[in-house]
Amino acid sequence: MPTEISGSTGVNKIQDNTIVNADINSSAAIAGSKLVMPSGSVLQVKSDDWSSESSTTSNTYNDTGLSVSITPSSSSNKILVIATLCSWAMSNSASYWQAQLQRGNTTIQEFQKVGGYSTSGNHATSDSTATIFLDSPNTTSQCEYMIQIGTDGGQTVTVAQSGSQCMITLMEVLA
Repeated sequence: MPTEISGSTGVNKIQDNTIVNADINSSAAIAGSKLVMPSGSVLQVKSDDWSSESSTTSNTYNDTGLSVSITPSSSSNKILVIATLCSWAMSNSASYWQAQLQRGNTTIQEFQKVGGYSTSGNHATSDSTATIFLDSPNTTSQCEYMIQIGTDGGQTVTVAQSGSQCMITLMEVLA
């Protein structure tokens, strides 16, 4: 039996657990601001996986094509970035490849000298790396995150050779 709230019955007459899902109209609109989520809740997830080869012989960073965008719902929220890269380096001398994580034009994490190759003759050596980074973009504007690569010694480094899988995942985390 429904409880009528009036000046004589009062709100204090409603007891806990007396309103159940069946009592709420299916068309009722509850404002998101009325819902309380604990700090650390994941609000949205964006991901890009990529398997197209990208090569460079440059010791400066170059785009790989691995990027994904996210628009934070609050400037105080964090973005958790998880990325994996698979590489294949052709080398006849000691060589390293390097990678960095960018947000727009800002470098937010570098991976200097990822994998070292010391080969004799013309050998191919593979390596991979992964990163987890918690970013504070302090904005509600769209943010693009991307991975860039470079190499030292003028050797060729190729990311995602032969269709190997690279990936970047972004998660907006409630502050």
